[in-house]
Amino acid sequence: MVKKIIDMFKGRRLAAPLVNLEHKDMFRLAMEHSAIGMALISPDGTWLKVNKAICDILGYSEKELLKIDFQSITHPEDLQTDLTFLKQILAGDIQTYNMEKRYFHKSGRLIWAKLTVSLVRDKAQHPLYFISQIQDITLQKKASVDLLQDKQEMEEFAYRLTHDLRSPLSSMGYLMKMITQQISNGDLQSALKTVQTSHDGLSKLSDLVSGVLDVSKVKLQEESSQPIDVSVIVCETLAALSNMENFERLDIETRFEYIGTINTQPYKFTQIIDNFISNAIKYQDTGKANSFIRVLTYKLNQEFVLEVQDNGLGIDEVYRKKLFQMFERFHPAASVGTGLGLYMVKKSADLIGAKLVYAVPDNGEGSIFRVTLPLDNIPALTLPDSEIKTSQQFVQ
Repeated sequence: MVKKIIDMFKGRRLAAPLVNLEHKDMFRLAMEHSAIGMALISPDGTWLKVNKAICDILGYSEKELLKIDFQSITHPEDLQTDLTFLKQILAGDIQTYNMEKRYFHKSGRLIWAKLTVSLVRDKAQHPLYFISQIQDITLQKKASVDLLQDKQEMEEFAYRLTHDLRSPLSSMGYLMKMITQQISNGDLQSALKTVQTSHDGLSKLSDLVSGVLDVSKVKLQEESSQPIDVSVIVCETLAALSNMENFERLDIETRFEYIGTINTQPYKFTQIIDNFISNAIKYQDTGKANSFIRVLTYKLNQEFVLEVQDNGLGIDEVYRKKLFQMFERFHPAASVGTGLGLYMVKKSADLIGAKLVYAVPDNGEGSIFRVTLPLDNIPALTLPDSEIKTSQQFVQ
């Protein structure tokens, strides 16, 4: 807290000169070089003097801030608490107060701040101005919220995983006893069937463990952003997935309207593409004669967009709120799955700063999954005919 503030005001506005140049210089230097935001605010809430740090925090120039009051950029849910404290300090009930509050940045985003306020009075104890100190704690708040969310997710993850592991492991023990008994009785045909059932169960268990490892890798693997060519990753992914069941009956088309590189974390972005495309393959509608997958890239409002569209089974509206939650399975009859794929997609998107959108095609059939990333003003190039590919080019 600056101890020697000599700015003297007439009434409630900054008007009177400083008592002496020495104190004026001390105050000016303290304000200008403070690492935290500092401001003098009139009793009516008008900004009287602000330093560079507070301008940087809020995104306004000094000139812009001096034209408004703090109420206009305070989050409505925090304003009443702030005003209550101000009323108490004006009444002399308290000398100072601290609170965490939200400001609206000039760009519109929310800023979390730690606010400390005290009041300067004249010799007659009339209020002159408030001294406010503001520290940006947005990152700390986000880290705290993320930590709590991760804790809750891990607790749920452990509970659900324990349940999903216990059941097949118990079944394996029972099936092993059955096989032993069947062999002892000379019933080899039944034993072979039970072995196959055991094999299927172990395969599902293996898929679950692999899914858990993939989720852990996405969360824990440190990865730096680098330029990647999404068109190359899409083509490589389609080729790698060409051995999936019923791949050959799909009409697959890619259209890369955005050509060039984007800066992102390769492993996490590849996981998103892989899940979108593999889900479109797994959950195709085999009852349709013409099943298709379309993979598009384009630029929209300074954002890169990758879109995977199909005319498959789609996702019923009642399940869409659970779309990216862990262990959610929407078409168990078509493919058992682990219920971790789209959860991993969401985690990957969060970590790379991408947005996910699920939409239904205009005809109401199938699904559209989109992932968008901000671009650094990289212009999209004109699409040549050579960049349109069909399914025959992806089969290895």
